[in-house]
Amino acid sequence: MSAILAIIKKDVLQWTRRPLYFFSSVLLGVLILTLLGNTISGVAEMPFGLYDPGNVSELDKQLEASKKFRVIKYDSLDGAKNALKDGKIVALANVDQDLLEDSVQIISEGYNPLVDDQISMGLLNALTQKSGDLSLPISSGTLFPVKFDLRDYMTPGLAAYLCYVLACMNLGFSWIYEWMEKTYRQIILTPNGLRSAIIAKTFTVTVEASLVLWLALLVSAPMAGFQIGQNIPGIMGVTVISMFCFACLGLGVASLLRTIRIYTMTISIFGVAVMFVSGIIVPVEGMPLWEQYFARSFPMYYAADAFKGVMLGIPAHYGLDVLVLSAWAIVGMSIATLLLKHRQAAL
Repeated sequence: MSAILAIIKKDVLQWTRRPLYFFSSVLLGVLILTLLGNTISGVAEMPFGLYDPGNVSELDKQLEASKKFRVIKYDSLDGAKNALKDGKIVALANVDQDLLEDSVQIISEGYNPLVDDQISMGLLNALTQKSGDLSLPISSGTLFPVKFDLRDYMTPGLAAYLCYVLACMNLGFSWIYEWMEKTYRQIILTPNGLRSAIIAKTFTVTVEASLVLWLALLVSAPMAGFQIGQNIPGIMGVTVISMFCFACLGLGVASLLRTIRIYTMTISIFGVAVMFVSGIIVPVEGMPLWEQYFARSFPMYYAADAFKGVMLGIPAHYGLDVLVLSAWAIVGMSIATLLLKHRQAAL
């Protein structure tokens, strides 16, 4: 126990003596939650041109009510098209006043499918709010009515991704460096020293990285305008179990790869790939079958599911999430223990 406390004290002192490292870690979380979250969730106020000289459609009110568009009215159709060409607006609604029937033509640049998809979804949202104005009534419904938007839905997945980044990077870097230190070797070579080092390191990284994520969420929420929710104990619990899981995995991978350069490249590339297939952006059910198996075999999918449950109050499989995260933690810890015991004998 004394060896564990000694290593924890050493890690905490290193952390407090390097405030820039703490600041940069929090800044990383803020940037991912704010900038990356806004980018992935799509534009909230697309500049949308409207040419309606007779003002007969009231399309501007419907578009702005959807909170997807910022409508700019034009008196000239050529001027509106020039604005679209110059990038001042992303699309143009041309209201054609025909003697028999009025019609609306939506014009975009046409070479950005992501923008076109967002325009389509935004128009659908705007038109279904005023379904009585359509010749064919359109309505929409949900099984679980909610009061959050896409930006809120993206944030729990990004929180799960940050658990992966903060825990794996923190533990992997520090362990690979400290394994080569003379004082650290002296601790490891003492009776039960290796076990004490593993316990202390995973504990301090879990606590420190969890603190960084909580601070990043508190700072980013008012900036980006997403909701954290009221289940604070649940958020803390999910954060700790997720951080512990990824800390154990980071220790296992660091013990296997042994060099900073290879470890960084592996963790970074794998983390980005897993983030995009873990249901953060699109539902896992909409992916190819092999990607679904891949997503459901890695813990980030289950961390994201648990975060969505505690932050948004939507149904989540907490029992399965905790079971899978715990199982992966055991796998990572077991791999690290076996490899480090073998390497300890060679010291």
